[in-house]
Amino acid sequence: MAFICFDSDKSKAEEFARKIKNVLGLPITVNLVTKDNVIRDTMERVNEILNIEGRNFQQVLMNVSSGDKLIGCAALSAAFINGIKAFGMDSTKSVPLLMPVLKLSYNEIISTAKIKILKTIDGMGGTINSLEELEQASGLGKPLLSYHVQGGKDTKGLANLGLVEVERGDRGKMIINLTTLGKLLVSSNTLNASSL
Repeated sequence: MAFICFDSDKSKAEEFARKIKNVLGLPITVNLVTKDNVIRDTMERVNEILNIEGRNFQQVLMNVSSGDKLIGCAALSAAFINGIKAFGMDSTKSVPLLMPVLKLSYNEIISTAKIKILKTIDGMGGTINSLEELEQASGLGKPLLSYHVQGGKDTKGLANLGLVEVERGDRGKMIINLTTLGKLLVSSNTLNASSL
């Protein structure tokens, strides 16, 4: 079992963890996030937990209804991105409610080329001013970049997936900005993508 809490709640979380461990005998970790970067920190903690413990279990469940609302929202986003089953409790706190999840998480539907593009844009400060600039920075050709950013007949591009926003600049140049979701995916260490 893993707890995610604000650093200001660390002592309360550790005390609660000791009580659960004494009763159930479960190993428990307390993972800290900051209020200033709650979404990014929660994504990172969830990814760290999955990288360390994910292979040891057939299923991972996440309770998104206990604790702070901001952490709950960030945890639900992390569950969505990683394809984790999340649940909350009803108003009586007696019936768990399973949250809808994607059959495929983002990290299963995004190709390695798209991941490389996202990481390149992030490495350039979150904005690329032309496909030429992105071509030089990523090492991928312009036709392939355009395909992965805009999508094709049967494939969604990064823009359709809400990971980048595309604007037209001078002389039709494509300006590509990383969205908040795109930044979260880049910060996620679990972008184990499918094929190109």
